[in-house]
Amino acid sequence: MTKGRRSGFTFVELLVVIALALMLMVIILPIYSAAKARSQKTTCLSNLRQVGMAIQLYAQDNDELLPPWMNRRHDEEGNTSPWDSPELLCTAVYSKSKDPRVMFCPSDAYARSDIEVFGVNHKFSSYFFDMKPPDSDDGTLTITGLVKCSIVVVPPADYLMARDSNLGKPEDVDGRRAYGCQHRGIINAIYVDLHVESKKVKSGQIVM
Repeated sequence: MTKGRRSGFTFVELLVVIALALMLMVIILPIYSAAKARSQKTTCLSNLRQVGMAIQLYAQDNDELLPPWMNRRHDEEGNTSPWDSPELLCTAVYSKSKDPRVMFCPSDAYARSDIEVFGVNHKFSSYFFDMKPPDSDDGTLTITGLVKCSIVVVPPADYLMARDSNLGKPEDVDGRRAYGCQHRGIINAIYVDLHVESKKVKSGQIVM
């Protein structure tokens, strides 16, 4: 009468299985990470497009002027008017989009946190909204571009409306190096004419 064969893995077989599992993880994780990054980038571009459309709708109801904060004025001491604030810009967007999620990039680790970093208070938005120069003599930002004395000095296709709150350079947050929106060396941007672009960044500068 023969003895029954012992079931289960031997130690060597177990090591082989673990090694194979680790190899699969090494192969699959970068693919998953890249797919996740592409998805986040696509969502971010979609958000910016919806934000731009909401701002355009706001402007159509307000003499073609883009919202407060994007047209903020400074006094002689460099202080902005009390009504010019990021909150009012968000209010203008929400009044037309009805969806607060469009103001936040899915790759932003600080989304909805009351933290001032990367030039943005992330409680209100993941995006940095460009604005006209602080000197009120430089013109007014409208849906037709930057206008001065009834003349368009910067056309809408050339005027950056908003971009990711990150130019590839980390900042210190609670003693740690931190980044804003992260798209693997790419920033998403929208212009006043509503076209969106993905641009490379290098050493804190946008590569045109």
